[in-house]
Amino acid sequence: MNSEDLQRTNEFINYLKSKSFTTKSIKGRLNAIRLFWKWLDMENLEAEEISYSDLLLFMKFKSQRGVTQRTIQNYMNTIHHYFEHLIEEQRIIKNPAEEIEVKGVKRKVLYYILEPHELQALHNQFPASKPNQIRNKAMLSLLVNQGLTTAELSRLEVDDINLTQGTIDIKGSPRSNGRILKLESHQIMEFHQYIHEIRKAILATKPKRNYQSKVETDKLFIGDGGSTDHFSNYITQLMIQARKLNPNLINAKQIRASVITKWLRMYNLREVQYLAGHRYISSTESYLENEMEGLIEEVQQFHPLG
Repeated sequence: MNSEDLQRTNEFINYLKSKSFTTKSIKGRLNAIRLFWKWLDMENLEAEEISYSDLLLFMKFKSQRGVTQRTIQNYMNTIHHYFEHLIEEQRIIKNPAEEIEVKGVKRKVLYYILEPHELQALHNQFPASKPNQIRNKAMLSLLVNQGLTTAELSRLEVDDINLTQGTIDIKGSPRSNGRILKLESHQIMEFHQYIHEIRKAILATKPKRNYQSKVETDKLFIGDGGSTDHFSNYITQLMIQARKLNPNLINAKQIRASVITKWLRMYNLREVQYLAGHRYISSTESYLENEMEGLIEEVQQFHPLG
């Protein structure tokens, strides 16, 4: 690798690190961008001169050599990031990969979108007579109102809930942006009870297995004795009970998709991007597409043509 290649590689690595990509992800993206650079050299082209049409030729070149559409899509995703890096460096003013769409790649699974009244019914009707049920209902509350992911639920700590200001602080991760969201008025009372009464009761409960000992933890959602080892079990219990209330419910991802779809009807894309914690606006836009395809599918199901 000559000094020029080393420099552009290091510059791109620094860009990817600034976007919080993992070491493994950076390694994969470097492999992809080097294939693109190799093609540029073969075609005697400079990255700063590349046009939309040139990128189509690159895609055709890879396709003719047996590369799958899915892999080409991954290449183009990395190339899109590379041009965003060049924009940040003020070496180009427009991303030529912005409107590239790879045909023949299977779209993400479409979910039946739960309407706002269905989401609230799940929460309102959820049984909460036992401490663990109240804990699960509190988790469900954050799913149906703030659209959190289950991973975000698992990372929450007690101090992330600010009852005085009525907010929740969701920390960022390599896959999502952090954000501070408002709690609904009924959630403030709900979490006041959970944090100051129910969570303390769960923490004081002796673990069922003798070899488990009580632990001190700041995690918001815990098991008996403060255990945090079985969080996925709590989600499973929550979903089993919730499906009894609404048979159309599939999983927590469907709830999140429904909440984001609701937001898209109320706010602009950038606002929804923030609320959802999406790192890229394209992630938010995909939910617009999900809603439109869902509507088309519904129309075709109930009003077939021909």
